[in-house]
Amino acid sequence: MQVIFDPDIPEDLKKDILKAIEEENMELCKECGANVIYVAMIDNTLDVKCYECGGSFFEIELSEE
Repeated sequence: MQVIFDPDIPEDLKKDILKAIEEENMELCKECGANVIYVAMIDNTLDVKCYECGGSFFEIELSEE
């Protein structure tokens, strides 16, 4: 799968996000069959969704340390 990141996502988070996506074993969107993932940041939540249809795969809530 190809992963496209929202420009607002910091570079230091991208490696961890890719690891989380790999752990989910996603291959194709169940709704449309596309193989491109878009990761968007909304407030403190990362939305991992299909780039083609917008169907959400999962969300990751970020917490401050």
